[in-house]
Amino acid sequence: MKDNNFNKLTKVLLYTLCGSIAAFYLYVIYLGFQPRVSDQYRAYYIEHTIPQWTG
Repeated sequence: MKDNNFNKLTKVLLYTLCGSIAAFYLYVIYLGFQPRVSDQYRAYYIEHTIPQWTG
C-alpha cells in the first residue's frame, strides 16, 4: 500500500512539472508573437521598412 501511494504522488508531481513547463513554453511563444520593442527596432528588424539602422 505504501508503494501505491508513492507511485500516485510521483505521478501527480511529474504531471504538475510537465504542465508547468508546457505553460512556460506557451508563455514564451506568446511573447514571441507580441514583442515589446522600440519603433526603430520594429521597423528595421521585424518589418524591414527602413534600409539602414538609425539607432
